[in-house]
Amino acid sequence: MKSEEMDNGGSKLQLDRRELMKLGAGAAGLAALASGKAASGQASGVPSTPANPPAPGSMRKPGEIAPFTALGYKNNFNRLGKNGPMDDTTAKIVKYVYNFKPSDVTPAAKKQYDRLMIDSLASIVGGFEEEGPRASAELARMCPAGPEKCTVLGYNLTTTPEMATFANGCLIREVDWNDTEFQVHYSTVIPAALAMGEALHKSGADVMAAIMIAYELQAVPAGGESVVAAMAAGKLMGLDEDRLANALTLALTPHIALNKGVGAMSMWKGMRSAESAKCGVWAALMARAGVTGPPQPFEGRGGYWASLRSTDAGPSGFARGIDANGMGRKFNLPVTEGENVLVHTWYKRRPAEASSQGILYLMPEIRTWLGGTENVAAIHIDISYSNWEEICDAPKWDPQNRQTADHSLPFITAQALIAGDIFLDSYREDKFLNPVAQDLLAKTTISPVNGWVGNGPARIEITKKNGEKKFWDTYEGRRVVGNEDYPPLTTAEQKEKLDRACAFMKVNPAQRDQAYKIWGDTSSLKDFADAMKVVAKFGQPKPFVG
Repeated sequence: MKSEEMDNGGSKLQLDRRELMKLGAGAAGLAALASGKAASGQASGVPSTPANPPAPGSMRKPGEIAPFTALGYKNNFNRLGKNGPMDDTTAKIVKYVYNFKPSDVTPAAKKQYDRLMIDSLASIVGGFEEEGPRASAELARMCPAGPEKCTVLGYNLTTTPEMATFANGCLIREVDWNDTEFQVHYSTVIPAALAMGEALHKSGADVMAAIMIAYELQAVPAGGESVVAAMAAGKLMGLDEDRLANALTLALTPHIALNKGVGAMSMWKGMRSAESAKCGVWAALMARAGVTGPPQPFEGRGGYWASLRSTDAGPSGFARGIDANGMGRKFNLPVTEGENVLVHTWYKRRPAEASSQGILYLMPEIRTWLGGTENVAAIHIDISYSNWEEICDAPKWDPQNRQTADHSLPFITAQALIAGDIFLDSYREDKFLNPVAQDLLAKTTISPVNGWVGNGPARIEITKKNGEKKFWDTYEGRRVVGNEDYPPLTTAEQKEKLDRACAFMKVNPAQRDQAYKIWGDTSSLKDFADAMKVVAKFGQPKPFVG
């Protein structure tokens, strides 16, 4: 499209006609003030007192540009509530969501989806009765179900769709055992699809399609977890593109989260994504009820892109690489034509932070050579800068709760050297206060290395008291590690993962086997509520008070 140019004191600012149409009459004149506004200290929108304030009664100086607004804008977009036009990013997303069909799922993705559901169920069972999930179930009890009933798994509680999303989201994320894709836990959106699939008695194929959509959106700069959950829920509700767009902006506009997943960890580590998904489902419910939201949440003044610096990491870790001028980001939906992003996910063998998995794979060989923790004189680990900042910062050397311990590479390494493995009971207080573990932490140092990238490129070197020294490299020495480098779980290993979780939580073997059969083929269900019924109650939860 042809651009309009306005001269502003020697500088030229280009505006696409599309942008002029969205912003309305006078936009060009207002935009042309941008450089002058910045120079006068008003770029933030907060007036500042100039060094030489204008005299009372004075007007603009000769030659100063005089923008104005006037009649010209026409709202003929025919949107619900006479709302304004969508920005291009929103339009692209909702068109993809609306048009996606279960038949768009490739055979490879369908096979991976069946494995994903088993893996997610293992994570749900593993998180059962931990402090965060139990607190979320208590909160769900405060919100009795209306006509659309949803189950809080394990506790056999029925509640509203958004609260079920929250409670089950806490379960799936609590013990850090769920899948990882491009360094992000995409499966945190699954509880949103579970809730709406059950509430609306959708087919298993419909739920699968909603989750496939969510995985694609997680992999592009689409606004983050709340938006992804809103689109999954909106798809299951059958929202049209207009209402999907409202769901998107109602999810995005109020829910730009801070990255406080660093330092000493709190319960919020396991609840953050659940809260985002809850807000996404609530946004979709509001949109279904006819609530409208700001029509251009991504682009233009005050939009998501304009709020970011060019150096910020985007959703799902995407680098910006360009100035955040509010004009959008390039991405494809689907990410790769003829393929679903889900095929690239990988599954954890152990409930521990993703970057620690590589060292844990090496632990049998290390322990055989070491002969016992009493032989350790020193441990040194080299890892990537990003991993070092996340799992080796100061609080990780004195973990005092589960959340910090399962994100502490020094503790995970020490505990694995002691016990031979990491499992659901590895983060109890008696474990991280164990004098042997404390002694190993005191003998450990960890350093970052420039240029190493991904989850877990590392070298661990151990020195024995007798002077012997040996090192081991994770992932055969690769320093740039991608999903394809992680040893995949076989189908048998994935079943064993669920079996171990169920045994630990005292789930009846017959119930476990029935759940494995149904959750391993949910896409064939006529009513997704059948998948929820089989695990509505399991284990031995403590009774609620009151």
